[in-house]
Amino acid sequence: MAKEIIIGLDAGTSLIKFVAFTLEGKLIETASVPNKVYYRKGNKAEQNLEETWSKVVQAFSKLKLKMGDLVDNVIAISITGQGDGSWPIDKSQNPVGDAALWLDGRSGDLIDEWRNNNIGKSITSITHTGLNSSMQTGQMFHIYLNEPDRFAKIDKVLRCQDWIFHKMTGDLLTEIGSGNMTWGSPVTRKYDDKILEILDFKDMKPKQPNMIDSTEYIGKLSSDASKALGLKEGLSIILAPVDIVCSGIGSGFVNKNKKIGCTVLGTAGIHIFVDFEKKQADTSKQLGYTLPISGSNANAKMISNMVASLNTDWLIDIFSTIIGDYSSLKADKDKILKIFEDGASKSSPAQIFYHPFISPNGERGPFVNVKARAQYLGLSTTTSTYDLVRALYEGLAYACRDCYTEFGAKLDLLMLTGGASKSNLVRKIVGAVTKNDVQVINNSEQGAAGACIVGLLALKHYKEYEDSNKDWINPYLSKIENYDEELSDIYNNAFETYKKGYQNMGPFWNSYSDLKEND
Repeated sequence: MAKEIIIGLDAGTSLIKFVAFTLEGKLIETASVPNKVYYRKGNKAEQNLEETWSKVVQAFSKLKLKMGDLVDNVIAISITGQGDGSWPIDKSQNPVGDAALWLDGRSGDLIDEWRNNNIGKSITSITHTGLNSSMQTGQMFHIYLNEPDRFAKIDKVLRCQDWIFHKMTGDLLTEIGSGNMTWGSPVTRKYDDKILEILDFKDMKPKQPNMIDSTEYIGKLSSDASKALGLKEGLSIILAPVDIVCSGIGSGFVNKNKKIGCTVLGTAGIHIFVDFEKKQADTSKQLGYTLPISGSNANAKMISNMVASLNTDWLIDIFSTIIGDYSSLKADKDKILKIFEDGASKSSPAQIFYHPFISPNGERGPFVNVKARAQYLGLSTTTSTYDLVRALYEGLAYACRDCYTEFGAKLDLLMLTGGASKSNLVRKIVGAVTKNDVQVINNSEQGAAGACIVGLLALKHYKEYEDSNKDWINPYLSKIENYDEELSDIYNNAFETYKKGYQNMGPFWNSYSDLKEND
């Protein structure tokens, strides 16, 4: 008897990955290829549209080689991908230059200007999302002002998974979460032209693709795509929500009876929960994202600090460089992490402070400042190497609490995922700092899994998200870890000091930025 397979495509910034599952959520096989980011002058971070599509084809070829029975048994491909960004195409559906990514900082000064006048607050009151330089809003206005000839050639502006969906189906669409967080309202779930009026940007209107609920529209694999991928024409293709929403879905955060936060301690520090009450955003803060969830009348609320595990990678790279320069030994990241874990576990809590703003594009949560930079505070001759490590872990946890607090989240459980969640010490610190019991989902492919769950709702295999839990979520849940109340008291007293440490840094960051520009 044929075995039915559903495939999730997770098109990330650095990796294009296909993951094959049974319809009951059992992972069968994966295949991936790296994608390339081009960092260019003017704080630009870009990817080539056709190159990204070629990576999709390459990755799928690898999956087919691993799975001889794939073509006959696959029933659908569900696509998720990196959030934000601007992927422009012309009327012939050809790229108009490279895509600006969520990492792109070209619109930083523009976003700062908007956030500091009534434009930012006015737009946040509609979208319930704070403007930042990762979004299409500033990126496209920057192109409009600085590359008018290019802007004129653009017919539609997509996002990463929209582009791949288009290449597979020929359809030009975007999902309601991505569309509304930028150009629409989570209340009406439609584009709101008042945003374009506020920006005096009416030329953007015809470039907006139609929005769909992922569970109410199924695309069909086109003839050209079937030849490129070696699949049957007409195969069901689903345009799933953005990767972070799919990661939340794949972690079981859509739960009407329990408020579950999902924190991804990966490249970015992403913190997301479901708002069934659909509360009005605090426009004075201009923070976070509000994304309507396909297949539900609830909204996902997400706030993200720019990077999480990259802070740890930075410290590891320092040690690796020293080892490489002064010995013939090759640095082993896993061994260094084990040394960090053991040493930091013995270090006392809250001895010094670290602000994890290590991204060269600044910070976007729980505040937006493209000039923000990481820093250690409180150092002295008594500070040990492992104090530095522990403070870095604590910085990730403080940032997590900071984001949830500023977004008004009151959680019953905090689900952790991403590379840093594998650390016993990190989980202990995050639980204590946030005053939340924590749980890890032992499925490294939540994004692809969430996309497949959305696909199965579209295919009517499940009626609602909770129906999928018994197959896709529950088998992968680890034991809930209760937070340490005594340690929590220490961090509770230290948290305000952590906040004061960066709240007073604005003048320095401005001066430092001016200094670097004059180098």
